[in-house]
Amino acid sequence: MLPEEYVIKSNALFTANEHEPHPGYVYVEGNEIVEVGTLEELEEHPRVGVKVIDVGDNLVMPGFNDAHMHFALASVQHDPDYCVDLLFAESERACLDRVRDFDETHPGDGWIYGWGWYSAVWDNPIDPSKEGLDSLGIDRPICLDDFSMHVAWLNSKALEMVGITKNTPDPEGGIIRRDDEGNPTGILCEPAATDIANNVVLNVPDLKASLLKSMKRLNSLGITSVGDMHPLGVANEGVYETYQQIADNDEATLRISFFPDMTDVEAAKAERAKHHGDMVRCGGLKLISDEAVEAYTAYMAEPYLNAPEGPGYRGECVYSQDELDEIVDRAVAAGFNPRIHAIGDGAASMILNSYEKALAKYGRKGTRYCIEHGDNFKAEDIERLADLNGCFAIQPQHPIGGFPEGLYPIILGKERTSHMWRYREMLDGGITLGLSTDWPAVMSINPIDTVYAAVTRSDFKGNPPEGYYRNNALTLGEALQSHTQGSAYIEGFESRIGTLEEGKLADIVVLDCNPFELDIMDLRKASVAMTIFNGRVVYEKN
Repeated sequence: MLPEEYVIKSNALFTANEHEPHPGYVYVEGNEIVEVGTLEELEEHPRVGVKVIDVGDNLVMPGFNDAHMHFALASVQHDPDYCVDLLFAESERACLDRVRDFDETHPGDGWIYGWGWYSAVWDNPIDPSKEGLDSLGIDRPICLDDFSMHVAWLNSKALEMVGITKNTPDPEGGIIRRDDEGNPTGILCEPAATDIANNVVLNVPDLKASLLKSMKRLNSLGITSVGDMHPLGVANEGVYETYQQIADNDEATLRISFFPDMTDVEAAKAERAKHHGDMVRCGGLKLISDEAVEAYTAYMAEPYLNAPEGPGYRGECVYSQDELDEIVDRAVAAGFNPRIHAIGDGAASMILNSYEKALAKYGRKGTRYCIEHGDNFKAEDIERLADLNGCFAIQPQHPIGGFPEGLYPIILGKERTSHMWRYREMLDGGITLGLSTDWPAVMSINPIDTVYAAVTRSDFKGNPPEGYYRNNALTLGEALQSHTQGSAYIEGFESRIGTLEEGKLADIVVLDCNPFELDIMDLRKASVAMTIFNGRVVYEKN
């Protein structure tokens, strides 16, 4: 517990207004920062009677802000009382054992839900079927989503519960896999099919409980704010109202800026009217314009090298240019910040076309023209986005997943792969970066891991030692600033959070060391010693 007023002093104060720490202090009163200064100023004008917390050489910084995640879905999938954890299971047998253990420790007659399996890395890399799950003898419907959420594995009971039979046609855009006799195998592919089951199993009976557990977990990692992106992933109605209820009950230990579907501006306006406080707020709108390189569904400026569709295929944008122009126009006209997913450089160029038209029509109103991901981005488009005062929500763990040296050179060629994830060029070009994870679709939610990835471009085992195209890496100071101030800017929330300065909300993290004194390959040794949210301690190590 902390008193109403206190001072935190450190030999390494990182305010996020600059790229290096310095000796200094932060003076907190209630839930706000009322003063920030040097240690010399504190000695000259001591705060008589005010508690002083001296953390020595440990770094003091703003709370981390994960600018792009799917908070409700991730909270459910990481709730051990609701979801079977199938991450890193090495075989079908390992998955079945985890399901059996969950059934024994969580008895009942309701659904069993699991997430995270990935058959491509199994000892026997063959997709499973309903027979494996049926062999457990569990008389409950079972639905297990793979890591990508594009494939679901069901038992016979689950197929029966959702009405999938031999005579059920494939939904448009989805696949119900069948055996030689036409019977469903238990594998559903693509959201149009997986949602048949997920819309049932992911209507979570006690979503609030999962959210509260998740908040505490994120606090332990120094996260005090998140950007919650459409799609929500869960099937519950009133998710934003649940966030608000938690805040109104004084249970919130996390600020949530949410970004609903850009294609329904009227619904978003209603949400914005209800949620506009410091705890829960509608920060803008989200749209998906293309999908992923590995599925040949990212819309590229140049053709894929080996697309199944044949030579010349570049993928497809979800919308025509005219349609995209209209969607962006409606959003900006209504005063929303647009955030559009683009993996392909062709999609990114189309988005910039729409953004430039909106700027020309409505002028600079403080609108945050943001692109999500931006894995592939033309060098000439960096200047275009900078001219818009634009920004990027990036996921630095994406470049370290092995794709640069594996799949992507085959699909795009080594030259194009070497220019993916242009973080250095973007920042130097005047674009604001906000760091994020896209949780749950990520190896780690820990922001220190995200910072490590941004700085080293090496995987968590330190490979390759020279990093994947480290010429586009960020410095430690830039990465920390982007994970705090940059994320707040993207969310249109920088007037209240993101830096340590007078008038900002008291969301503060104390690390257990000064990472600026570590070799960059050792950054993951750092951890959080204390997290302060809204002026209160919400996590303390040991």
